[in-house]
Amino acid sequence: MKIAFAAIVVFALAACSQTPPGGTSLASATARVAGASTNAAEAPASSASAPLPASTATAPAADATSVLTQYHWRLVNAVDRSGQRIDALFARPGQPLQLDFDASDVSVSNTCNRMHGSYSIAGGKLTFGNFASTLMACNDPALAALDAAAGKTLQGTFTLTLDVHGKQPQLTLSVAGGNTLTFAGTAADTTRDGMPPRSS
Repeated sequence: MKIAFAAIVVFALAACSQTPPGGTSLASATARVAGASTNAAEAPASSASAPLPASTATAPAADATSVLTQYHWRLVNAVDRSGQRIDALFARPGQPLQLDFDASDVSVSNTCNRMHGSYSIAGGKLTFGNFASTLMACNDPALAALDAAAGKTLQGTFTLTLDVHGKQPQLTLSVAGGNTLTFAGTAADTTRDGMPPRSS
């Protein structure tokens, strides 16, 4: 009886350890599940380290336009190609020349005559279009010189640099071998039509 019972037990154990046709043994199935769990745990780390698709990147021109339209940009420094200050642009120390941008146009204020024109951004460059101006008589020679200097300086294409990480945003417009204009940004409150208010 003992010998027969032992033979039955050995036969049963052998049957359990066999791999069914086209199937997987218990031991190998456990190993595969463990391996799958390890791979699943590693997958998030691999995908997290992968770079974001290029389609998620913000277009530089759109990003720059968004920043420009959020602020009044007041001139704080202007130098010519030799590094000399362009004094004519600072005829009104208490009311510095100011730029205000919307999606496609820019206005110039705190001059004798207000100016308005178009602009475009491409490849890190800002290009001003032609400006139109009011036709008020400027009796103060310094203000007349300010208008002339503003119209002459704000022409053509500039390298655009925006720094919004400091205490006050800064806009720099520069021309290689030419003028460099630096503006400080002050947050612009929007009006009902979504446009920033202009200074007089």
